[in-house]
Amino acid sequence: MLKFMRKIPGGMLLIPMLISALVNTLAPGFFANFGGLTETFLTAKGTNYIVALVCFCSATLLDVRSLGKVLKKQGTMLILKVLICLALATLFVKTIGLPGFMGISAIAFTVAICSINPSLYLALVTEYGSENDKGAFGLTGLLCVPAFPIFVFSISQGGGIDWIPIISTLIPIFFGLIVGNLDKDLAKMFGGLLGPLTPFMGWSFGAGINLIEAVQAGPQGIIVTAIFYIAMLPAILFFETKVLKENGISTFGMSSIAGMSVSVPSIMAFNNPDLVPFAASATAQIAFGVVLTSIITPILAQRFAKRKGLEKPKHIPQESA
Repeated sequence: MLKFMRKIPGGMLLIPMLISALVNTLAPGFFANFGGLTETFLTAKGTNYIVALVCFCSATLLDVRSLGKVLKKQGTMLILKVLICLALATLFVKTIGLPGFMGISAIAFTVAICSINPSLYLALVTEYGSENDKGAFGLTGLLCVPAFPIFVFSISQGGGIDWIPIISTLIPIFFGLIVGNLDKDLAKMFGGLLGPLTPFMGWSFGAGINLIEAVQAGPQGIIVTAIFYIAMLPAILFFETKVLKENGISTFGMSSIAGMSVSVPSIMAFNNPDLVPFAASATAQIAFGVVLTSIITPILAQRFAKRKGLEKPKHIPQESA
């Protein structure tokens, strides 16, 4: 099974996510019936914990002496993404309005373009990137939390900013930095957990996806996915390869819609009754986008890596006799 998962681009994340989504589609709420540890372990209820844990573990790999390199590369790339999201969301809201076009509302548009799947980022940079790239997982996680699209949507409408969710994401990263730089043995131990934790992230994200509802989104889901790629991938790839003179893999890692984003329309509608009519359709469209980008992005990254000669040999440990 492990060999099969490693043969598929992003398979360590994708396969558990799709299996989990299938279970959630065929038997929604099944594991929640058991409560306790089972519910936390096998449903989306534990998503925040697993993401926080990976933020911590990835941050232990960051040598403070190389932190400048990470901020210069992934940090500036994320700033570019934030600026693009703010500009496009504001333009959408001001010119088209909340109902949007072709059944794609302003919240579906905003949540989609703002999303990053940090676990897929980790899977791709592990295959094709460097240790510093893996250490930047926590930074990508900043844009994964619901606070980011809510922040962008609020700005597009001229609203205020809630900084608490952003600070809560930074705290595990901060602790990881401290532990990893105080004790290199602990950094090696926690950093080594990133690979094993990836399937658990995939399962957790998939537990919030209903595949039937996602497919029913049909054309709108495809359009949302196309908008996501057109709005984000070319500009950020150009910036990484031409301005930063890097290999481009981080761009592909940042070019996928996160499973956590499926919950955002409902959160936004809960806080703003004006958005209630658009929440259900936006959720289905984004869920379809999660499935599509989780399949398409690893394929695009694999082809790009082959063309650039970035593929790494896959070593699978042999069991002792």
